[in-house]
Amino acid sequence: TLSFVGYIHLEPDCAIFEENAMRDDEVFQLAVSDLSLSDDILHSEKITHSIKLIEPNNPFQAVQEGKDCGAV
Repeated sequence: TLSFVGYIHLEPDCAIFEENAMRDDEVFQLAVSDLSLSDDILHSEKITHSIKLIEPNNPFQAVQEGKDCGAV
C-alpha cells in the first residue's frame, strides 16, 4: 500500500496529510479544485499544492516531509 503526503499551501501556512494514496489522492485533488474556484480565496491567498509518495508506515519520512512543507 502506498501512502502520500499532500500539501495545500496557503501563504504562510500549509497542511500535511498522510493517508491511503489511491482514494485520498482523488479527494485531495477535488479539495484543491474546490479551493481554486473560490474567488474570495483567490483574491487573498496564493494556492499551491504538491503530492509526494512516501513509504508506508514510515513516520520519520512523514515528519521530514512535514518539515519540508514548512520551508515551501
